[in-house]
Amino acid sequence: MSRRRLPRLPRGSLRSFGIVHDVAISCIAITLSLGLAFDFYPLAISWQLWALIASFTALSAAMFPLFSLNSGAWRYASLLDVVSIVKAVTAINVVFLIGNFILFRGQYFPRSAFVMTWFIMIVGLGGPRLAYRLYKERGLSERFFDTGLAKARTQHVLLYGFNDNADLFIRDARRSHDPVHIVGLIDARPKNRKRQLHGVRVLGSLDELGEVVQKAEHGATPVTQLIVTQTSLSPAELSRVVEAAAPFQIAVKRLPDISRAGGVDRDQPIEALPVSLEDLLGRTEIDLDIAEVAQLIRGRCIAVTGAGGSIGSELVNQIAAFEPGRMVLVDANEFNLYSIGKRMEHAHPGVAVVERIVDVRQAERVRAVFAQWQPEVIFHAAALKHVPIVEENPLEGIETNLLGSRNVADAALACGALAFVMVSTDKAVNPTNVMGATKRAAEAYCQALDLSQAGTRFITVRFGNVMGSAGSVIPLFQAQLARGGPLTVTHPDITRFFMTIPEASRLILHAAGHGLGSNAARGQIFVLDMGEPIRIAELAERLIQLAGLRPHQDIPIAFTGLRKGEKLFEELFGDGETREKTGRSGLLIARSRVSDINFLRRNFEAITLALREGDAPRAVELLAHIVPEYARSRAEPALIGTDEIRLLRPPEA
Repeated sequence: MSRRRLPRLPRGSLRSFGIVHDVAISCIAITLSLGLAFDFYPLAISWQLWALIASFTALSAAMFPLFSLNSGAWRYASLLDVVSIVKAVTAINVVFLIGNFILFRGQYFPRSAFVMTWFIMIVGLGGPRLAYRLYKERGLSERFFDTGLAKARTQHVLLYGFNDNADLFIRDARRSHDPVHIVGLIDARPKNRKRQLHGVRVLGSLDELGEVVQKAEHGATPVTQLIVTQTSLSPAELSRVVEAAAPFQIAVKRLPDISRAGGVDRDQPIEALPVSLEDLLGRTEIDLDIAEVAQLIRGRCIAVTGAGGSIGSELVNQIAAFEPGRMVLVDANEFNLYSIGKRMEHAHPGVAVVERIVDVRQAERVRAVFAQWQPEVIFHAAALKHVPIVEENPLEGIETNLLGSRNVADAALACGALAFVMVSTDKAVNPTNVMGATKRAAEAYCQALDLSQAGTRFITVRFGNVMGSAGSVIPLFQAQLARGGPLTVTHPDITRFFMTIPEASRLILHAAGHGLGSNAARGQIFVLDMGEPIRIAELAERLIQLAGLRPHQDIPIAFTGLRKGEKLFEELFGDGETREKTGRSGLLIARSRVSDINFLRRNFEAITLALREGDAPRAVELLAHIVPEYARSRAEPALIGTDEIRLLRPPEA
């Protein structure tokens, strides 16, 4: 889609043009001033006046660089440039006036010529600069040189918010070649009613959006986007904007905080970004204790299982930023391992990386890799996580999540690691499915190991769903939306906890650093503060609205019924657990029952035998034996004796 534009000159040529222009204006100004002062007659016969003109022009050429008049581009000329011009012109005229007085007693340069030269130079130097900026900002170049096809591609947008960001965006939009037409501003404050920003009027409040959109359509400028310029908008307010725009099929975008970022990047146009679900969820950013995490990681050999997965790969990326001595990346999936390896080569070329295809279900293989590389801190993120899949494949789920976790934990103990950090899930709390029960049993094993010896620390970190992980609900919704719907939700009232993958990874590191602190008690489970649970149906509605569509009208939402083992809501703390604060933002502690290590090992061996025999009912029964909460959810009496369990209490002072 070609456009006819003025040919672009190299920057050096443009600067040379500016210098020549300024010197020429000086020559014209002094000539015109002297001509007016002497009625133009002496100019034809007096060589002294021409000598004055030549010397003034030379003086101007010599002094202009001192004031950097051509260091900036004319298209960005501002009041500061005008001030510099006034300073330069004043200095040149004063120096010339003094020189003329010393040499000629002021005979050939009267005061009237001084005033006229000063005025003409300011107008001649500043006028073209400001006119060129106006020419670029008002889009006049586009009007004169654009084709009709370019005009047809123009996006008609509304801006939400009368503020500095809106000011910068309007000016940038007029300078750039992007086909954007700003129809008007939406602002709720009465004081801004009918005000203008660079000629763009405030057309009404958010409640009047429908009327504004209809008027724009009648004026042949149909609004296609609503750009939020207020960076301080709360998630609730942003959701209200999205809801208001949805009936008119207007896409909602938002600006970065341009004013705080130092203003406009003159080489890059300001880009409005799509509003994401993360923006609407609005979780508060947690400050990571950098020093504590750096002390844990820097210079050490760090191993990550499930390194190519959603959480594992982000953990690897964040750990690498703290300059570990070596990273051992473990994954059973060849492609995932290859992908994270390439990502490390690009993002962290200075970090030594070892990539090993290892299935955590192979105890000897895990032990051999750890014995070879001697990792000091192990992050265990490998797991099967999809509840319905594990429910239909209980043997594989138990072998991976339970026995696999045991294998990695035992290997960490055998190689004398400083710490083992297990990534758990809220589905381990009062589990109603095999997947949750396996994770709770793995938590219990880590707690018991942590208390049974004084060497390696075994730290468990529990949290809820992460947005955007492979196979999670949000990518599923996005795929369904791309196909035109419907979006499928199991139950109208089902809720889940959500956080982003980077935030979850930061908090895992946060918990690991805190868990290794000198005052940290053993046998604890760290729980990430997930905020308030979110209705999945509401999540689906928001995603549809973000696409500029209407839920239940443009895109239907279908309720399919709860799947086997699925809970209506998740919890972060079990019925028998007590909640404690850590003193760290975003991090809590769950103090729960702790099983005897020998009891767990006996049951693990029995489960191993059931797996070898392919006896799924027996394996699940033994799992319920270890996790009495799961036994209760299955409406079966727990087989475990109360003497096998004790409540973990703080150590005596």
